[in-house]
Amino acid sequence: MLAVHCPRCGRPAPVSLASPDLMACAACHYRGPLPGEAAQGLRAAAHVVFQTDVRRRQLSEALRRRLVTASQRHARLLVVFALASVPITLLGALIVLGVWVSPDTEGNVITGGMTVAAWLGTVGTGAAVLAVMRSRQRRLEEACAARPPAAPGEPAACHVCGAPLGAGDGAIARCGFCAADNLVAAAVLERVRARQVVILRSFEQAVSAELASFGRATSGAAAVVVATALAVPVASFVLAVAVTLVGESRRSPVDSAVTYAVVGTPLGQCIGKIMPGKGGGTAVRFGGFRRAELPEEQAIAPGAPIEAVSPGSLVGRSVTAKQGAGVVQGVFSSPLTGNSVEVRREEGTSFTSSIAGLCLSGPPPR
Repeated sequence: MLAVHCPRCGRPAPVSLASPDLMACAACHYRGPLPGEAAQGLRAAAHVVFQTDVRRRQLSEALRRRLVTASQRHARLLVVFALASVPITLLGALIVLGVWVSPDTEGNVITGGMTVAAWLGTVGTGAAVLAVMRSRQRRLEEACAARPPAAPGEPAACHVCGAPLGAGDGAIARCGFCAADNLVAAAVLERVRARQVVILRSFEQAVSAELASFGRATSGAAAVVVATALAVPVASFVLAVAVTLVGESRRSPVDSAVTYAVVGTPLGQCIGKIMPGKGGGTAVRFGGFRRAELPEEQAIAPGAPIEAVSPGSLVGRSVTAKQGAGVVQGVFSSPLTGNSVEVRREEGTSFTSSIAGLCLSGPPPR
């Protein structure tokens, strides 16, 4: 708010570029000429205003509609976002429930983690876009908002020149002096009243800053929303990949509570975890990281001998896994894939694989 100190009571009183030679103080009811060089400063500020293109002070038809229908648009976006979140939420819940009740815990961390990451990425994208749009809307409203009335019953003032505003077209009023568009919605005026700054000097700089602020707020609104919509899912994907890589790099001692057996399969002697079978009895489960030719699990006939194998005994054995063949160099436990082995290929490269699903391709070392 452009203001000067009242020459009678000394309190700040609003002034206008439209009437640089006259001021009115609401505190002591003084009405008369401005003190000192204030009038000259207001004329210089008015010159700054009229040196700029009038279109820089006005709203496009699209922005006028956006300001007038802000609450309805935000409510519609919330409804659309809520409806769009239902499928991914239900799918994620089903996957997490399946992981929770699965008797095989190997790989559950990575499956559940990726599911949660996908859900958070989807929901986070929508929430971030809504938040950015809400923030951008508030910035636009505050940049266009008229100066609240100094006292009840008085008109609002133009946010650029301070001239009193007449009745506008609904929520938007165009200033009769500088032709700037002003938002006069009551809720917005109440919000900006608490942030109103009294400017007692440097009127030219204040008016220039106001014009620049208006220009920044009314340009690039759609670009910010689009950029956020693109950046959030990419960031969520990168975060999920980073969490997976960090989790996979952590190596702990083998979980001795998991027991393994070697059984004959179409691929030869393969290793699986000993677990209760689906129809009772015992089964060997090859896990989710097995080769495609292996079944998910293989039942062991009642009374049949079980050839147990310890993870440590695999070091030095030639094995074949989904990623290829090689010699086991070490065993460890990963928070993502459970008990695992590091396998070195013949050409010198290495890979890691879950113990469940390995197939033995050579005799044990002597």
